[in-house]
Amino acid sequence: MTIERTYALSDIHGHIDPFRAALQLVDLDRDPAAELVLLGDYVDRGPASREVLETVRDLQQRFPERVTALLGNHDDWFLDWLGADDEDSSWLLGDADLGTVKSFLDPLELAHALGHDDPSSDASALDGPTMNHNIKNAIPTKHSELVGWLRRLPRVHETDEQIFVHAGVDEDAGEMWRAATPDYVFTEKFPATTGPFLKTIIAGHVQTRSLHPDGSNGVFHDGESHYYLDGAVEEVGKLNVLRYDHATGVYEDIPVG
Repeated sequence: MTIERTYALSDIHGHIDPFRAALQLVDLDRDPAAELVLLGDYVDRGPASREVLETVRDLQQRFPERVTALLGNHDDWFLDWLGADDEDSSWLLGDADLGTVKSFLDPLELAHALGHDDPSSDASALDGPTMNHNIKNAIPTKHSELVGWLRRLPRVHETDEQIFVHAGVDEDAGEMWRAATPDYVFTEKFPATTGPFLKTIIAGHVQTRSLHPDGSNGVFHDGESHYYLDGAVEEVGKLNVLRYDHATGVYEDIPVG
């Protein structure tokens, strides 16, 4: 199998419809010479975090040699919360209207986690470690395979020409970047780095409107070694798709919609 085209997507943030629209452009079923690299941040902000994760996992299972999924900082924070002390409810309190939680638990399951039997009740009583414990244990109990899969995702993917990563690497380390970069930098590096590097770095995390002089949301290229893809899907309703042509070495921002 020869890969001729590599597509990259990032920062889906629980928005399943824009993700499905972007996948229509990639079309792994009809293009056996295509591969897909997903740069993380599958959860939070949107209403369908679980559906996004399941779609990514299913793609990996169907195309194990052609789909690579990386971990993002929001995915990492979600996993940290699941494994944290019950006293630490900071992630849960930051989940606006429990949007991410509700994608994993149906109304009755959430009601039980909150200590009652009324699925129509507003989930507002998040006032203690018991509530936090109940909710964060209900998710891996119901979705143990999905959570386990998420925990196993790598933080970086390297090819002969590129470094795919959610946020960035320690570029000051030069050729030693992989060994010198702490895990949290792969997923949380900020601000964006620009300029030349040993390989082309393709990342998400930093919204491209903060990098484009005109505040636009398309793929940002610094003219050197960096591409950034996060187009703020939660606001614009679509994802950026970057395509790399192996024969020509050309990168292209593929319009969605």
